[in-house]
Amino acid sequence: MSSPGLSTLSILGYGLGHVFNDICASMWFTYLLLFFQKVLSFSSTNSGLLMLVGQLADGASTTAVGLAADRLSKLRVCRIYGKRKSIHLLGSVCVALSFPFIFLPCLMNNLSEQSQMIYYSCFVVVFQFGWAATQISHLALITDLSSCENKRTTLTSVRYGFTVISSILVYLTTWVFFGLGDGNQAIGHEDADKFRNIMLVGMGVGLTATVGFHISVKEPSEEDNVEGFKLSSMEESKPSKPKISVLSWLKN
Repeated sequence: MSSPGLSTLSILGYGLGHVFNDICASMWFTYLLLFFQKVLSFSSTNSGLLMLVGQLADGASTTAVGLAADRLSKLRVCRIYGKRKSIHLLGSVCVALSFPFIFLPCLMNNLSEQSQMIYYSCFVVVFQFGWAATQISHLALITDLSSCENKRTTLTSVRYGFTVISSILVYLTTWVFFGLGDGNQAIGHEDADKFRNIMLVGMGVGLTATVGFHISVKEPSEEDNVEGFKLSSMEESKPSKPKISVLSWLKN
């Protein structure tokens, strides 16, 4: 049942479920344009267009996944493993299979920049779909794990805390590979390996966190959720004791 008595392990495990997304998002928004313009020598227009493709794909994927998420409960895998965790797993797999190629030089040599745009756009669309699926399922899981408002607030806080930690981790990793320099260090083609290493560290941490989430968090069945919310509603419907003023209390 979605009980307010979640263990500390489950709460921390829940926070791990969005670390992979947070690491990828931090790299996406901070280093994508830098990588494509300085390392891959894409034009500013195409670099910006690629990010626009990603944001449009994110918007479309978020809408599509949000509409379809609650209609997948009849699938066998969702009944066995849990609707939210099944979608989360699908999204994580999509991110893991697509994100590395975004921060690597094109595997097909001698392609024009326009052809490479198509190449990278395919991975970007898959990545954004996976990112949206992971985000929506992870956030929706809060209401399934507990019917207690305080516990839900705790889960949201832990989720945000891991987001901050993930962003700091990305910046620290970048500092390790690039160093402080003299402030005038130019980024160019020779730095492709550094971006690859930053991406690999992020992938390693993110995948480890995702595994930790799936091991430590058990999604309640829909029957358990219905029972939990019925009990919660019964508690809320109980008549509360009338409040008495301080003056009335003193008279008594």
